[in-house]
Amino acid sequence: MKMYCFLLLILSLSCFQVDPVSGADSIKCFQEKNTCHTIHCPYFQDEVGTCYDGRGKCCQKRLLYIRVPRKKV
Repeated sequence: MKMYCFLLLILSLSCFQVDPVSGADSIKCFQEKNTCHTIHCPYFQDEVGTCYDGRGKCCQKRLLYIRVPRKKV
């Protein structure tokens, strides 16, 4: 019985392997230090492209523009 369970485990692991970085768009996203999300980008990130062959979104941290007051001359 243990041998059957072991063979079933090996078969299931070999059949369901998923390579999340399969597309060129995913590689480009990771090279630019962005993150890939399957559904949507979090609130604090902007969508800048696609991942997983167009099935996901490449997200980049939002740039916060903080206004610095100018010194009067």
